[in-house]
Amino acid sequence: MAKAKIHAREKIKGRIIRILDGKTVVINLGRDHGIQRESIFYILGEPEKVIDPVTKEELGAVAVNKAKVVASQVFDKFTIATAPYASQDLSALFRTEVDLPIDPNDVRPWKAISESTIKVGDEVEVTVPSELVGENPETEA
Repeated sequence: MAKAKIHAREKIKGRIIRILDGKTVVINLGRDHGIQRESIFYILGEPEKVIDPVTKEELGAVAVNKAKVVASQVFDKFTIATAPYASQDLSALFRTEVDLPIDPNDVRPWKAISESTIKVGDEVEVTVPSELVGENPETEA
């Protein structure tokens, strides 16, 4: 199998291989893939088609994140990751968001938000700094 070189800040994909509890999952990527403690994994939802309501034309698809987990224990070939704690960033307290003037009947959340259960086999994505990895057979070129 050909090995691909990981470049600076390249995204790689893996899978959830076990769910330990409501806050902890095991992912099939580890130190051999450039994962380090505090690496952030995004658990991907199934892409949702975007369809023009007038023409019914499929315009594309949006991949939505179900959740985010952070590597807490990293092994050679797998990682134990947990849901992050609430942000300690105080600037978030002072941010104000402006609501758009919308019709509430037109609101349709993305599928991954409304159906956010995480399952064994869900795909995950992580960004790996190149200085931490040599070669990786799992990387998509």
